[in-house]
Amino acid sequence: MRKNNINKSNYLFKALSLALIIFIIGINSTNLNAQPYKSNVQSSKEPWKYGLRAGLSYDNTTLKQGVSYKFGWKAGFVAEKRLVYNLYFQPSLSFLNKGFQSEIPNYEKVDVNAYMLEGVLGLLIKFGDDRTGSGLYISASPYFTYGVGGKSDFVDLRSPTDSTFYGSATINTFSNDHYQPLDIGFQLGLGYDLNHKWSIGGIYNFGMQKMRNDANYRWKGFQIHLSFFF
Repeated sequence: MRKNNINKSNYLFKALSLALIIFIIGINSTNLNAQPYKSNVQSSKEPWKYGLRAGLSYDNTTLKQGVSYKFGWKAGFVAEKRLVYNLYFQPSLSFLNKGFQSEIPNYEKVDVNAYMLEGVLGLLIKFGDDRTGSGLYISASPYFTYGVGGKSDFVDLRSPTDSTFYGSATINTFSNDHYQPLDIGFQLGLGYDLNHKWSIGGIYNFGMQKMRNDANYRWKGFQIHLSFFF
């Protein structure tokens, strides 16, 4: 039953991601047939834009076996500034929920739930039309997250007669000797500006910090987000 639920979640997220990609490519192909527009901007004194961002995440770790993705969410603030030509700087600060599940048969089952602050230093290249504010963009961005809370459930799958059997336990996710609160990594993204105010995007993120001192695995996952600029 658990495997069926996991498979259904995988299919759902893949379908949403595929629909987003098709939507972005479809709209962008329409723009390519429109009258080309060349901007004379070489460097910009345009003011900063500020807005709100919310989205969903689908997170996991780099462990090879026994792990499954878990849905999460994010909400926060975003800003944007044109640097030069079609290169933009887009920092954001969000509060997010992420996690993963793992099971080692006859040993242990883990359900990790984490709350984090996320800072992203986004660098975007836009291919849209300045007149309408619409168009495709790609991004490559360093990020950091810092864990501020969350609970993780552990279930011992060994025999109760085992000398170290503990039954079950719920701990603070970022307590001592468990998961490290700080992660630093990169995000690769693809998105579409609908107009001067609304934007949608999707990213793949991969962490570079070990999640635990005693194990060599890292965060990874996907995000889909919607942004509104004032």
